Amino acid sequence: MRPSPALLEQLMTAKLVPSLAQPSVGTGERRSRMKGAGIEFIDHRPYQPGDDTRHLDAHVMARTGDAVIREYALMRQVPITIVLDSSASMATKRDTAGLVAQIFGFVGLAAGDRVQVAVNRGGALRIGPRLQGTARAEILFDEIATAEDGPAPDLMPLLRAAQGQRGLIIIISDWWDEALAEQLPLAAAAGHEVLGIQILSPAERDPTGLGQGVVSLRDAETGDEVDVRLDLATLSAYATALQSWQQDLGQTFRSRSWHFLALGAEDSLDDFFLRRCRSLGILT
Repeated sequence: MRPSPALLEQLMTAKLVPSLAQPSVGTGERRSRMKGAGIEFIDHRPYQPGDDTRHLDAHVMARTGDAVIREYALMRQVPITIVLDSSASMATKRDTAGLVAQIFGFVGLAAGDRVQVAVNRGGALRIGPRLQGTARAEILFDEIATAEDGPAPDLMPLLRAAQGQRGLIIIISDWWDEALAEQLPLAAAAGHEVLGIQILSPAERDPTGLGQGVVSLRDAETGDEVDVRLDLATLSAYATALQSWQQDLGQTFRSRSWHFLALGAEDSLDDFFLRRCRSLGILT
């Protein structure tokens, strides 16, 4: 399972545009709020004893007599973590979810950011190595493609490991497990920004294709089965509940100036990344 080379080529110059997360680690291509020995001049400040005299601005001193230091912007990376849900309810959507994770990861690598993925390994969410540059894309792709079946993501190990490194967390899931949404305040309190991607199957988006009458439905997570009479009233109630649930999730994200996008497992990924994500300002 690999993304389309043609799509990756079109995204080579793209960049994730966080609303809140700031470049704060390593040496990268994003202008940070920190000042130091960089290459992009941003300001002067008065000389103070102990400053490196090599940074004195000779031209200003010659013109005004003032001793001032040239300050530069430090170029840093945004720490990006991609969380892939591979719980039982994602089984029919796993290929699409994996491709979305790979593409977001590739965009981060191509933009010079620091990217890591968190996937199920041995029944728990495991955090992979921090990767930089498109030369490491195959490592990232393999980390995602070999994710194992497991429970819905528990973000606590990730948040503990990321202490002191506030960044962008991209969570790719169907979001059926309410416990996942309940962990979002913890991510916000730790200073992270979260981009939520919801992937639903065609039947989850529109169950009319299942037919009408009594249908036996099985909970993919618990294995429990329940008989449901699918008629116009039931289908209408489901559509209303799904819309309300998605609106509530979206509001949870918007209230924190985050983004939440719903994607069908059968939808075009070219359209999703090249049009939707760019129109929303998620990608350049």
